[in-house]
Amino acid sequence: MKKSTLLFLLIFALVKIQAQDYLISFAGSGAAIMVDSVRVENLNQGASLTVGSGNQLQLLGTLSGMDRISTNAESPLLIYPNPAKGEVVVTFYATSNANATIELTDLTCRQVAKEEVFLSTGRQSFRVCGLKNGALLLHVRSEGYHFTGKIINRSTSASPIQIIYSGQPNGQTDPGNIKQTEAIIQMQYTAGDLVKFTGRSGIYGTVVMDIPTSSRTITFAFAPCTDYDNNHYTIVGIGAQIWMAENLKSAHYPDGTAAAYYDYNLDPNNSLIYGRLYAWSPAMNGAASSNTNPSNVQGICPNGWRLPSEAEWQQFAGFLGGLNIGGKLKETGNGHWTSPNTGATDEVGFTALPAGMWAFWDEFQWLGDRCAFSTSTGNLPMVEVTAIMLETSNGVLTVGSFHPDDAISVRCVKNL
Repeated sequence: MKKSTLLFLLIFALVKIQAQDYLISFAGSGAAIMVDSVRVENLNQGASLTVGSGNQLQLLGTLSGMDRISTNAESPLLIYPNPAKGEVVVTFYATSNANATIELTDLTCRQVAKEEVFLSTGRQSFRVCGLKNGALLLHVRSEGYHFTGKIINRSTSASPIQIIYSGQPNGQTDPGNIKQTEAIIQMQYTAGDLVKFTGRSGIYGTVVMDIPTSSRTITFAFAPCTDYDNNHYTIVGIGAQIWMAENLKSAHYPDGTAAAYYDYNLDPNNSLIYGRLYAWSPAMNGAASSNTNPSNVQGICPNGWRLPSEAEWQQFAGFLGGLNIGGKLKETGNGHWTSPNTGATDEVGFTALPAGMWAFWDEFQWLGDRCAFSTSTGNLPMVEVTAIMLETSNGVLTVGSFHPDDAISVRCVKNL
């Protein structure tokens, strides 16, 4: 009997840990303190959504027998205010003309209240009032959609719980126009999941990677990274360095002089995704012939940023654990990388894309399979210059030699 009780308590404790909910708030520092929006990506589950200004993210743990929380950013279930004081407003996007069931249950799945109503396609709104102190699960079920969210209530009402249909708010049927003030956006989360947070404030964008283990505030250290063409780049801190989290796509040097570059396959649309390709001399912008201080070359990088040297890439790799860290840098999945994209986890938010290269014998190659990043290490009298390469077939960061006229990608590192 004692063994059975102990086993039950252990199982209960394990389930409780796995089902832990975390409330995540957001703040800015440096160049901006306000956060306009946050793109949240659960890299383990392949789910993503956007949290609007002033809103919080609630990461919901998995409980056996309960519905999976919807993470469809185009048709989210929003509950506000949440935590509540006796009453909440619920909004969601109905994707079909059909009967819908709105149900409240406690955390043991016991039904507390239920309402059935015919809903037409479009944004829908309900009031839930008479809430008692504690937590309830809200389930919305219909043909073509199914959402679940958690309501936290911090007061007790003497009135019975009611679910009241309010119609389509302001006549809106566009899920992008939903009121988000003081909302808590919910996302499914399992302990140990790696979450990528991309915060934006005006022209600034910063990536923070985290494996949440408690409720906390994510603070984005915003800093300017803007080229002459007014392209604003997202940045990420890795160790003691701050890097661009996307490839350079400038057509000009910082002083406005036109730069030499290639769009892959001469298609500017490719550069919108993968950035532009630069040979070594254009990337160095005049510092190539007398490069006595390769750690301090701005080259084509925005003001306040520089072309990293081989030594700085080695410092970067050393912080992450050596050269077998290529997978940590590559974007996950096969949206841009061809299969197998070995070892790709993007766990530091570098999000390397397979931008390919232009070879000096006049051939574009490698798009989808490989990428290479320029360094400031090398001199034009030399036949070869140093570059960093990643491949879909392995998880290794390779320090290789390229011809100075090969055009490859550029990632800049911030002057500190």
